[in-house]
Parts: sequence; structure tokens; C-alpha cells
Amino acid sequence: MIRALGRAIPGAARARVVGGAVRGTATYARLLDKVLGINVHEKTKVVAQKDRDPIYADPVNLPKTHGIPICRVAFWSFQLQRMDFYMDFCRKAAYHMGVVCAGPVPMPTVVRRWTVLKSPFVHKSSMEVFERRTHKRVLFVRDTHPEVAAKWLEYINANIPVGVGMKYWMHEYEPLDIGDRIAQALQTGDTTSVDAQSLESTRYLEHVVKRGRRRMWTTYKDLPVYSRDAVAAMAADIASKLKADPKANIEEVTQSVLTASRPPPEKKKKPAKAPAAASPPSSSSPPSPPPAAA
Repeated sequence: MIRALGRAIPGAARARVVGGAVRGTATYARLLDKVLGINVHEKTKVVAQKDRDPIYADPVNLPKTHGIPICRVAFWSFQLQRMDFYMDFCRKAAYHMGVVCAGPVPMPTVVRRWTVLKSPFVHKSSMEVFERRTHKRVLFVRDTHPEVAAKWLEYINANIPVGVGMKYWMHEYEPLDIGDRIAQALQTGDTTSVDAQSLESTRYLEHVVKRGRRRMWTTYKDLPVYSRDAVAAMAADIASKLKADPKANIEEVTQSVLTASRPPPEKKKKPAKAPAAASPPSSSSPPSPPPAAA
């Protein structure tokens, strides 16, 4: 910015007077060097501040070694500055606890709007729009012991500020022979080499499978069993019917072919009832009246 009172500046293009000062929107570099006494093309040098408190330094992420995912933490908040400050806190805590943390990765902002009336009746055209923006960030934890990651999650959850939400997903890894270990533990009853939760999950899964098999048997035991040739014949029959009538519904045609291929249900004959034997007259019954005379 070049200021001159009461006179024009040579070399300044499109100068305009603002409050008694002349400001040029386009100037020459030599003129600026002469007036300001510095080289305007010289880049600003960044000088390291050794006396700066480390708490105000930018957070540093530890380098990953193998890239094995351990945990994924999602954050959301309506206040962007508060969440960014909390992101720096989480990254610094991860650095000092030895947690390999990557991020934060910004996620799409969720915007919701509500339109309400300012005044009812004839003033319906006067409306007001309210907006809410939900900002989201994600942190990834890799190459860290699960117990250390759990301690880090507990620490940042205990110091979470008001107005910031957090949710995390942990990855659990088992050895390749976990199936053999669980089978051996179920047979021998020795649960020292297998987690109790894994055994309980396996028992519940076996119970669900047995219950499902029992239900399938009770549901489909009366259905006929078709051979491969029978299935091929039914498919050819369906194709011929659809070719003869292309506008026919394929579901109805298939249902009719399947119904025709099933054997007719066997009608159970009811056993014939035996004729009831005539009971002799009892002695206590009154005697029958004599026949009337002609």
C-alpha cells in the first residue's frame, strides 16, 4: 500500500483516493523497493522458536511399522473449534502413550435444516430457516497393543469436553488354530488356553445351529425330493410355457409346474365305525302297552 497526500504517484496504475490517501491496486516492484526500502520478492524466513512451550506445538504422529489396524475412533460435534482442539489433545495423548495414531480424517458434514413459520394465518409467507451442522472426524490406531489402545481410549473418554461425541470400534485378532483349541476345550473341559467368552459364543452357536436344523426338518420333511432329471424336465416345461405365452407371469407358471409335479396327497381313510349292539331291556323299565283291539 502506497500513501501520498495531495499528489499522484508515478508507476502506480489505477490509483484511487481513499480518505485522503492514494492507494494503487497495481504497482511496480522497483517502485515498492524504492519506497519501502526492502526487497518485496524476498521470501520470509521461518525462525525456530526454541523457548516455545511444547504444549503449544503441533501434535506429532508416531510412524506406523506394519499397518495392522487396531482401533477406529469417530468423533462428532456441532462446534468445530472445540472438536479440533480435542483432536489435538487425543493425538498428543497418543504420542506420549506410544499409540500409533493417524488422522484426523475429516468426514462429510451433515447439514439439517428446519423451516418454521414466523407468524400464522396471512403471514405464512414470512418463514424462518434453522440449520444444524454436525462436523465429524475419524482417528485410526495401528500397530499398537490392544491393552495400550484400551488405556488410551479410557483416558481420552475421561477427558472428553462437553458437546463432543465419541464412538470406537476395536479389532480383535485370534491365532490361526483357535478352532482346534475351542474344539479341544469343549471335549476336555480345559478352558485355560481359550477365552471363556469364545467358548460361550461357540456353545450358543451350536445351540442355534441345532435349533435351526430341527426347525428345517419339521418344516420341509413333507416336501418331495426331486432328482436332477426331474428338475431339468420342469425347467424345460417352464421355458416352453413362457415361449408359448411371453406375457405370462413367470412366478405363476413356475408355481403351476411345481404343483403339477408334486404327487397328490394321500387321503387317509377313516376307519369304519362298528355297528352298535342292541342292549337287552332292563327290568326296571315299564312294560310296553298291549296292542289296541281292532
